[in-house]
Amino acid sequence: MNTKSSKKDKRVKGSRSKSAKEGFLKKIDAAMKVYDYADETKEVKGKSERLSAINELQNLLQDQKTVSQLIIPNLDSCMQMIEKNIFRCLPNIKKSNLAFSETGIDQEEETDPAWPHLQGIYEFFLQLIMNDSIEVKLLKGYVTPEFVGRFLELFDSEEAVERDYLKNILHKLYAKLVPRRKMIRKAINEAFYQLIHEGHKFNGASELLDILASIISGFAVPLREEHVIFFNNIIIPLHKVQTCSEFFEQLLRCSMLFLTKDKSLAITLLRGLLKYWPFANCVKETLFLTELQEVLEIVDDDKIGDLVVPLFRRIVRCIGGTHLQVADRAMCFFENDYFLTKLRIYKDVTFPMLVPVIVELSENHWHKILQESLIALKVILKEIDSAAFDEAQQISKTDDRRFIVKPNVEKRNGLDSKWERLNTNLKSTSAGFTPPDVPFKSSELISSYNGLYRKIYDKEKFINE
Repeated sequence: MNTKSSKKDKRVKGSRSKSAKEGFLKKIDAAMKVYDYADETKEVKGKSERLSAINELQNLLQDQKTVSQLIIPNLDSCMQMIEKNIFRCLPNIKKSNLAFSETGIDQEEETDPAWPHLQGIYEFFLQLIMNDSIEVKLLKGYVTPEFVGRFLELFDSEEAVERDYLKNILHKLYAKLVPRRKMIRKAINEAFYQLIHEGHKFNGASELLDILASIISGFAVPLREEHVIFFNNIIIPLHKVQTCSEFFEQLLRCSMLFLTKDKSLAITLLRGLLKYWPFANCVKETLFLTELQEVLEIVDDDKIGDLVVPLFRRIVRCIGGTHLQVADRAMCFFENDYFLTKLRIYKDVTFPMLVPVIVELSENHWHKILQESLIALKVILKEIDSAAFDEAQQISKTDDRRFIVKPNVEKRNGLDSKWERLNTNLKSTSAGFTPPDVPFKSSELISSYNGLYRKIYDKEKFINE
């Protein structure tokens, strides 16, 4: 009797298990169906059923028994459903960067009509990764180089909420799948290489840098060679990207985290900042000045000597520029004790560059508040070394120097001569060759037209305009 009852119970349980599995797979199939969400009037019933199926799948992850009985045995189907939904051509959604405070007009931004359905898929994927029952050995087989590469392409989405899900999912995958960490880092490197060398914009740069910040903070000391290479080949060149102001906060955090791990990298970063200094972009220039000041506080005193001249030359140009915010930010350097110490130590080279600028601007600057700061700085410079201050003024008068850096005319003439020789050779060998236009001839240097400098270099001396 007991044997018959137990057999009957097994058949009932088997029937229930089969029914549960069929119901689960039906939900998976419903979640995999593709609809046209651009038209709200089409296939309304199917869309509603799909959304209900996605919500039910999310709820199943809350029960560990269901996870072990349904989800884990059908993990292939779950991952196929996830991949079919998220791996798609990103919609071209126009996002305005102008706030109401700037325009006085409410900016109606387009949103992806399919996003409410996609959000449920992302939530399911995130909870799936975080579930303790999903072991590493089960999950790592699906996280292949192809999967990670396609996943990183999604970071270019215009939807900030989608990028946030992508960031959390990738971070959880990196934390959980230790055997796949090197592969994930390599894929992130390739995404940044593409941004640095091929593109000028990548919407997910800030999110990826957020992930990297967490990764960098966990690096062991001393840094491994591959991590130093990453710093030199990616973190520093990211500063030259045209749109780097959009992810500068995260980039700065990554930079400073590296410096806390290895102070010697500060000199490399300092060289990179001076090398990739922005031109005619006041927003980036202000950001660069902010980072430059933070880096200077970490640089070892005995290693900065070779960079004193280009560093102070850059500060001088910023102070002498016409953009008020850049000039004001550059003046903040002189509130830093470390910077003033360097000014004293290397006064033989810093005073001749700095004093003529400060003296002239303190008398003629168009902005009264900044002019007052310049007058105060002039007093500070005199107090540091009055003899060096007077000598710098005297040198600037006898040599007719001003706060503009002298253009390297000899180098330019050499390049122009080389260009002329190449054109002459091509004329002799190729019939009908027409020399291309040169953007700037030696007689038309950029400095001649740049209002930042207010002086014109004519052969060997500066003359007033």
